[in-house]
This record gives sequence, structure tokens and C-alpha cells, in this order.
Amino acid sequence: MKKPIDKKLISYVKDVLLESTFSEYNEVLDIYLSRGRYQLCTEGAVYSYEDKYINFTETFKKINWDLLGVNKVLVLGLGLASVPQILEQVFDKKFEFHAVEIDGEIIRLAEKYILDELQSPIQIFEMDAEIFVDIASEKYDMIIVDIFEDAKVPAKFETNIFLEKVEKMLEPKGILLYNRLNTSDETLANTLKFYENIFLKVFNNAAPVYIKDNIVLCSNKDVLLDFR
Repeated sequence: MKKPIDKKLISYVKDVLLESTFSEYNEVLDIYLSRGRYQLCTEGAVYSYEDKYINFTETFKKINWDLLGVNKVLVLGLGLASVPQILEQVFDKKFEFHAVEIDGEIIRLAEKYILDELQSPIQIFEMDAEIFVDIASEKYDMIIVDIFEDAKVPAKFETNIFLEKVEKMLEPKGILLYNRLNTSDETLANTLKFYENIFLKVFNNAAPVYIKDNIVLCSNKDVLLDFR
């Protein structure tokens, strides 16, 4: 969806609310224009912010893409499709994307505001990511886990069982990037506990990438140019 010029200009001074909606999974889903970008917010978190979704923009900068042969990418947690948008429009990479999103209203918003601007092929599955990893038969060169309920990662995605299923979906040289929060002492402690006690047990060559209010866990540190 093309941004209204007048509202885009105003958005560099203050955020402009474009649409407010809700779903059975999110009591609040607000679309703002903020600094010229579409931003999707729930009551307690920012789900998407175009190239300003820096947890992935900055993480992708730290990857040595020459070491990866990426063709197919799985995104668990679509939001406004920030991951495909960043890879295509910032890094000039047009991969084939499969995206899993449980919330049909978020899918509608992504289709309305972002997806028609992208050239990369994107197939969307409206379903629980836990079910998807149980039934999917394809393998991927990159898997992104960006699943939150407001500011919390649902517990079912923090288990060895879930990570082992994801690991089996990766191509031999594929990588997993798992987005976590680092907004307080509590979220940092929770993330490091998950990383040390669970993530490293499945991906023993992993490394955490610290990005401001997030930590993105990378399954293979050998493809990273820098951890911090």
C-alpha cells in the first residue's frame, strides 16, 4: 500500500495511527506510520517496523552471506513481513519465502500494507507454528523464529522438542535465527537461561547476537562476522 504523502511527512514529527483492529489472538493491533515506515504494534510490543526492525536488519549485517547458499527461507511469525522486506529491499536478496502466522488478522494487515510491494515469492500458512513444524516435509536454508505473544515467547517454542524439529528442517549448511528480548534484567536472564540450558544443547556451535533490546540466537557462529 502506497503511503499517503501528507501522513508520511507528519510521521517524522509524530506517529500517525492508520488503523486499529484486533483478533482472537491479539486484543490490540495498531498500524502506525512512524518515521515514514509502517509499524505494527500490540498492547505490549512492536511486531514489525520495516527496515527499522533492527533486530534483524543488524543481524543480517553480521552474516557472511558468501558462506551460505540461501534459496528458501522459513519465517515463523510473519508480522508485517519485515524479514522478507528487509532481505529484499535492504540487502537485495530475493529468496523464496514460506511464512507461518497463526493470526489471520495480521496476515490481512501484511497483505494490505507490505506484501504487494515485494517481488520475492511468499507463501503464507495460516496456522500454529508448532503444528507446522510437525507436518512440514520441506527443508530450508534459513529459518527465522520470531514468535511472540505481546512481549513473551510462548513456552511451547522454548523446548528441546521444538528446536529438534526445527533442526531437522534445516539443510545441512542452513542456519536458524531465533529472536529473543533483552529489554530488562528479567528478559535478559530468561533469554540467557534458554540459550545456555536448551538452545546450546541442540545447536552446540551457536552464538548470541546482541542487538539493542534483542538477542538473536544464531545456530552456527561460523557464519557470523561479529557476535556483538
